[in-house]
Amino acid sequence: MAEILVVDDELGIRNVLSEVLADAGYYVSAAGSAQEARELVRTRRFELILLDIWMPGTDGITLLREWAHREEVHCPIVMMSGHASIEAAMQAVRDGAADFLEKPISLKRLLSTVETVIAKWKEAEYKKSQEQQTRRRPSAAEKMKANTTQLLPVFEIPEYELTVDFNLPHRDVLLALERAYFRTLLIYHNHSVSLVAKHSNMERTHLYRKVKALGINLEELRAPRLNDKGELIRDDRRDKLLASANAEPNRVPPKTF
Repeated sequence: MAEILVVDDELGIRNVLSEVLADAGYYVSAAGSAQEARELVRTRRFELILLDIWMPGTDGITLLREWAHREEVHCPIVMMSGHASIEAAMQAVRDGAADFLEKPISLKRLLSTVETVIAKWKEAEYKKSQEQQTRRRPSAAEKMKANTTQLLPVFEIPEYELTVDFNLPHRDVLLALERAYFRTLLIYHNHSVSLVAKHSNMERTHLYRKVKALGINLEELRAPRLNDKGELIRDDRRDKLLASANAEPNRVPPKTF
């Protein structure tokens, strides 16, 4: 699950938010000041930061701008406040915040915002990596002209909709691999979330969040496939996956659930 950083000078609020998020399956770290948050961001990689606006010393807006200027944070930031005006919230969004939560924060609102923001961020990151991958992929003529000894390999596995490009950053490769992994399991198990949860050893709630964060549309996978004339096409994606897997040498037989 995602790791979240909660930044708030009030201990009670930090503890409540941390407990709620931990109960929902997230890994949580907490900071009581801007300086503590800076130190954690330098040594850890978070997938979301909840940042209070009003804090002694360096306030949340100043810290948000600082991180944006130095490009030290590579995750969405959601601002929180119980005293800020609508203008302050809008300014926070203009400064780079992904969303704004007004205190007191309801349990439903907190979890909904966290889930939505992380999902949108991951989907945007995946699309960005795909666009970069497309731009970086040279044509056959360019490959012949280029000094290919300086390029790391790129493996394309179209039946799994997977491209493993060793020239990309670690995060981009992981996103592509995770998306192919869960998409393949969903097709193999005929879109049964229960079977995929058992196969991947994940709780169903966490699995739903993971699939959504990776930009996999369950309804789209389950929807009937139609041709240009609007006629129903037999869904043979599972058959193709099994045929492809059986054709691979030294393959371990698939598990039966």
